[in-house]
Formats: sequence, C-alpha cells, structure tokens
Amino acid sequence: MASWTLTKHLLSINKEQFTRATQSKFLQCAASGNLSKSTISHWLANDRLYMQGYIRLTGELLRILQLPSKPTGSKYAGTTEIKLLDWLVDALVNIRREERFFMDVAERYDLDVDLTESDGFTVQETRKLEGLKRFEKLFGSLTTGGAKDSLLPWLEGVVLFFATEKVYFEAWSWAKRQAEEESASKAFDSDEDGGAMRKEFIPNWTNEEFIKFVDTLESLLNEGVQEVIGQDQNAKEQIVKRAEHTWRQLLDAEEAFWPNV
Repeated sequence: MASWTLTKHLLSINKEQFTRATQSKFLQCAASGNLSKSTISHWLANDRLYMQGYIRLTGELLRILQLPSKPTGSKYAGTTEIKLLDWLVDALVNIRREERFFMDVAERYDLDVDLTESDGFTVQETRKLEGLKRFEKLFGSLTTGGAKDSLLPWLEGVVLFFATEKVYFEAWSWAKRQAEEESASKAFDSDEDGGAMRKEFIPNWTNEEFIKFVDTLESLLNEGVQEVIGQDQNAKEQIVKRAEHTWRQLLDAEEAFWPNV
C-alpha cells in the first residue's frame, strides 16, 4: 500500500470541485481559439493582480521560515527549510519572468491588461473577477504578520502555493489536450485572439520545467509534514485540518477565477 502523504490526501477530497476548477468553459474556449481579445485581456489583467499577492506571500514565507543557525554548507543544505528557501527564491524569479512574458505577449497581440484608473494605481472592485477577490482575501489572511502556528508556521502558505500551481498546471494541461483533439489543423491566425492562447500561453503553462517546479514543492511539503508528525496522530490531525481549510479556500478561488463565457 502506498504511504500516506498530505498532498495525496488533499487531492483525494473535493474531487468534483477540483474538476470544475481545471475543466472550465473558459479553458475549453481557449483551447479552440474562441475567446475574444477583450475576454482574454480582462482575465490576464486579473491574473497580473493575482501575481502581486503571490509575491507578497512569497515574502511572508521567507520572513517566517525557521532557518538553521548553523552554517548552511553541504551538511545542512538538505533541511526542508533550506530547500523551501531555494524554492521560494526560484518562485520570485519565475513570477517576475511570467509577468514580463504577459506584457510581451499582450503587446504583440494587442491585449489590454491594465485595469487601473487614471491615477495608475486604483482598481475598481467591479473590474475584478470574483476569483481574484477571493485570492486577495486568502493572500491577505496569510500575510498580515500576525502570530503563526508554532507547528509548521509555513504550512498554509506552502499548501496554497502547491495547490494553486497544481490547479494551474492541470487546468492548462487539460486545455492543451482539448486543443490537440479539436483544433490541431486550425491556423493560429484564425483564432479570435490571433493565436495568443494556443500559440503562446498554453505551451508556456504546460512545459516540463513548470511541472518539475510543482513536483519539487509537492515533495518539500510532504517531506516537511512527515518530519513533524512522525507517529504523532494528534499532530497529523492538526496539520490535516489546517491544510484542508486552505485547500478548500484555494479551490473556491480557483473555480471563481475563470470568467463566464
């Protein structure tokens, strides 16, 4: 029998909602080239704002990581906290590269990803997707600088990162399969968006580097949890309860992030 891990447990619950979050009508239309530029622009603009919360949460996790006081040479480089530190640094690099990629594609395909008012800062709540509002609330609950649980203080943040990256990869992988099945012979320039989704975004969000990035965090999350719980059933129950709460909130936000089309 396969050994228990936290991520296997999370992926075994709320399966119907996970499917809804990864197989939306929006994704289907993206795969067939039937999304208008205005719809894609609005979604991308919201996704850029989501990135800001992602960056802030990365900073919060870097702040609360309990790094070893001993020198971090080869003898100590294998600790979960050090490996999480490396992953978070990579995450910051990746999210900044992703934003630059957004802006490059938006410029080349004439997509407007700016939701701000004339002051260049304010974004009206009515212009935000419901999913973004939920993400902002969720990110905010984890970046307030308040007291953290002494048992794996980074747990909720890492569960959120694993979950959002996992959903994103599975969602666009599903879209890629739909594109391959339904529109393989369709020219990119015949798409409503000129090929932005099928030619640029879908390949970018389904590459091998991305899944390795997600798999690395999944391994670190499971490793850190196992180190703490050992054979302690009470600790396991506490961690599972906290993780499930974050998982459900994340799925609520992800499902609501896809626009109605």
